Amino acid sequence: MKKFQRWYEKNEYLKAFMELLQDLSPEIQCEIAIDIIMKASEINDRDYSKMIREVANYNPKNYKRWYDKNPNVHLAIESLRDLTEQQKEEIIQEFSEKIIGFYYISADEIEQK
Repeated sequence: MKKFQRWYEKNEYLKAFMELLQDLSPEIQCEIAIDIIMKASEINDRDYSKMIREVANYNPKNYKRWYDKNPNVHLAIESLRDLTEQQKEEIIQEFSEKIIGFYYISADEIEQK
């Protein structure tokens, strides 16, 4: 029996990226998401103001995935779907480093306690 895969689980790097993002606090997820939205709109030349309207019209009751709880995170992940594989890799590389940095900060805070 074949297990259902989400679109982002078909690429091992994107899947790992999503797992890293999922394990961050909601505040940091939102911060990263806004940066991803801005970068994705820059890459695919999409009007940023239209993306903001999508956030404003967002209704989380319509969705059930972990990233649907926050409209910014939802829009960031959905904007990745519209990119080419090469563009996705560019964003994954750029933001993975940023996300891992948050893990280091968190580990340092734990050690200091």
